[in-house]
Amino acid sequence: MKRTAAYNIIWISIFSNLVLFIIKYIAGTQINSIAVVADAWHSLSDTLTSIVVVAGFWIASKPPDKEHPYGHGRAESIAAVIVATLLAMVAFGFLVDSYDRIMGHVTVHYGSFAMIALLATIVVKEVLAQLSIRIGRKLNSPSLIADGWHHRSDSISSGAILLGAHFADSFWWIDGAMGLMVAMLLLQASYTIMKSSVSSILGENPSKEMIENMKVAAYDIHPEITDIHNIKVHSYGDYHELMFDMRLPPGMSVDDAHIIATDVEKAIYKDLGIRSTAHIEPHKEDSKL
Repeated sequence: MKRTAAYNIIWISIFSNLVLFIIKYIAGTQINSIAVVADAWHSLSDTLTSIVVVAGFWIASKPPDKEHPYGHGRAESIAAVIVATLLAMVAFGFLVDSYDRIMGHVTVHYGSFAMIALLATIVVKEVLAQLSIRIGRKLNSPSLIADGWHHRSDSISSGAILLGAHFADSFWWIDGAMGLMVAMLLLQASYTIMKSSVSSILGENPSKEMIENMKVAAYDIHPEITDIHNIKVHSYGDYHELMFDMRLPPGMSVDDAHIIATDVEKAIYKDLGIRSTAHIEPHKEDSKL
């Protein structure tokens, strides 16, 4: 059900961005505004990133196979990296265009059609951003959250251009200055998305909360466990694999140790919803973590 909502918002985004591109491109060419035309291409780039997100969702939803026993969940993180890269490219384009505008002392007189197009972009893209980020957080989908921030960047850039349009007659440099500010915001969003997605792909340490919860689940069911350490978690989208070392009293039979390990793995899955694998070690007084 939630996946269906995600697909719906993505396809709505694609259609909306195509419409906004056409409107802003026509408005920008009519008044010979580099900023508005660039903003139109920014909206079109959102269409491309939404298509990338759809592809990431489709690949991530495929079941595990022989080549990918843990599924394809990391495809979403890869899609988010692609979105962040495209966002950075758009930001760089804004930097260049804004610099040229300032150096060229370019002043643009905006008409009512351009104003309406920019205002429509602000409203539509912020609504899409809110929906994409909200659904993305519910699904724990980095690519959909990244797409939401891309929508928001378009809304911010259009807002900056619209603001500059009101003061363009008094301050010739305002359009270029707004463009530089938008470019920096886009670069910051790109960096945030890239950092989070790459970190997920490379692998992260489990949170302190996860470690504490899994230890509680283990110690509660078998108090004879003397220590749990070397905890590692591998994430593949919605699928997580937890591995850890568990020390038990020396002299315990293999059968008893196996029963305890199985009970702990079941308890962790019940409490945390995470598959786990326990490696058994004998407890020694001089053992070091």
